[in-house]
Amino acid sequence: MIKLVLLDVDGTLTDPGRLISTRAVVAIRKAQKDGIIVSLASGNVVPVMYGIKTFVGVKAPVFAENGGAMFQNDEISTFFPMDMPKKLFDRLESEGKLKGILSNRWRLTSMAYVLSGASPEEITAEAHKDGLVTVNSGYSWHLLNKGQDKGFALEKLKEAYSLDYDEILVMGDAYNDAAMFKENVIKVVPSNAEDSLKSMADHILKEKDGNGVAEILKKIRSF
Repeated sequence: MIKLVLLDVDGTLTDPGRLISTRAVVAIRKAQKDGIIVSLASGNVVPVMYGIKTFVGVKAPVFAENGGAMFQNDEISTFFPMDMPKKLFDRLESEGKLKGILSNRWRLTSMAYVLSGASPEEITAEAHKDGLVTVNSGYSWHLLNKGQDKGFALEKLKEAYSLDYDEILVMGDAYNDAAMFKENVIKVVPSNAEDSLKSMADHILKEKDGNGVAEILKKIRSF
């Protein structure tokens, strides 16, 4: 029996224009009324996740910065340090190899960027030298601490609610969501998901984006 659903946001809850599916909002609220815990994990920042949590009506904790920070009960918890991602970002930006994005002003544990004068491989190699990792969300690249990913968020939720893996369903659309796709977790992707993630999924939905969220929540509520 599924007790918790962990959803990616961009490309899963939202469409390519970043519009949230109203069908998904309704489905999330109905699922929660049925006792299903719904949480969100995103590479975006806490203020954005606060807004989504509030307006969608998500009751469980939500995770920002690929699991680096959590928001719940008007409190922000951070799980990874900012010093190394910020130090490397500042150096690479000064060298003209990348450019920051607007949301960096609100980041607490990571830095986001777009490429400028360097290849993805070059930035990744520089990150590895400092014990950091890079990930591409499809909207921007991220400099992260090692172990900082959406799988970390899943583990936090599993522990908080005393769940087994087979009681958890995860859903994402891009390879940066793969960290949630742990063994024995129910793994679901919308029809617009990357092929690399589809190959890891237990279920590929007929619907895309947030309409896929509505599709899977309707299915598990009927069990």
